[in-house]
Amino acid sequence: MLTPTGCATRRSRLWNALPEPCDALVLADPQHLLYFANYVQSPFVFRSADAGALLVLEAGKSTLVADSMVQTFLERATVDEVVAPVWYNGKTSAPHRQGIRVGAAIDFLSRVPGNRIGIERTSVPAAVVEALRAARPDLTLIDLDPIIRPLKRAKDPDEVELLKRSMRAGEAAQAAALAGVKPGMTELDVFLLVQNTAMKSLEEQLIVYGDFATGPRCATDKGGPPIRRTIERGDLCLLDFSVVVHGYRGDFTNTFVVDGEPTPRQREMFEACLSAIEAGEGQLRAGTAARAVDAAVRGRLASLGLAESFTSHSGHGLGLGHPEPPYFVPESTDTLVVGDVVALEPGLYIKGVGGMRFERNYLITKDGFETLSVHDLTISQPGR
Repeated sequence: MLTPTGCATRRSRLWNALPEPCDALVLADPQHLLYFANYVQSPFVFRSADAGALLVLEAGKSTLVADSMVQTFLERATVDEVVAPVWYNGKTSAPHRQGIRVGAAIDFLSRVPGNRIGIERTSVPAAVVEALRAARPDLTLIDLDPIIRPLKRAKDPDEVELLKRSMRAGEAAQAAALAGVKPGMTELDVFLLVQNTAMKSLEEQLIVYGDFATGPRCATDKGGPPIRRTIERGDLCLLDFSVVVHGYRGDFTNTFVVDGEPTPRQREMFEACLSAIEAGEGQLRAGTAARAVDAAVRGRLASLGLAESFTSHSGHGLGLGHPEPPYFVPESTDTLVVGDVVALEPGLYIKGVGGMRFERNYLITKDGFETLSVHDLTISQPGR
């Protein structure tokens, strides 16, 4: 989980980033409830269905408003106060759940002084905004969305720790797939192998999502979730998935031939992708324009005559979102900063030959970068 120190540091960073003073801040984006308060609900329990929360920040004080059905998760939050009205008591019919939460937030905010309120315009319920306007004729609202977004770029130590846990689970799952995928399995079988391995490695229930494409489904960069397709000997198996650990996720890709040897052309594509990753790594340092990283990846593939076969981006940032800044694309306006966690993922797609993609994750440091994901990038299964 995120630490109290980390959450307090991020809240302080938000206050310091405000372009003008505010009396209070109101947040509702689920990512930001986790980022600033370590509040996240499990997707695996009924209590989280249609649940939500609001975080109210005042100078030196943080208050989380939800309902009593999510008390377990409220107890884990790093805040000074919790407001949790009863929504459903198991004895009488329950009212509108969101209405209970919004009403409690409006009531709490009525006791918060001041006329300068920062809000997440895209997440805070309209009813809360309307109530603030009605009660404070001189109200000034400051949009927090463009302020928070860049703050999330540089990852704090507690965020990196969660990302590393995701990496370890992803590495274990990639290794299990590389060793265990066989002809006759379906893509759904492969997904279950990956998901079960990831969960066993961390001994907890986890979300795993991504591309589980085989055979002709690898021919383009579209990928897709697993289907009931039966894998045949010699198929390419493209696995590009993420393991979500307390809201944070790495991104792990490898492509290999199932129970067979790659063709000479497929091996050339594999070696070209690894060469492109190496070229991108040569640009991974703070202060480098993201488009320069993309240019290095694309330039390497172009030098090998493969520019037209590279139809996707060169990589992207990782964290609570996927993808998130910085974006390694030709027209990116991002610049690498210390603390960025990024992925390089060149892929090649050639009709009649196949499609493949390979990926590494990195932490940008003051001295360059640290490689976070170390799963095997190989086109051949063990023993081939």
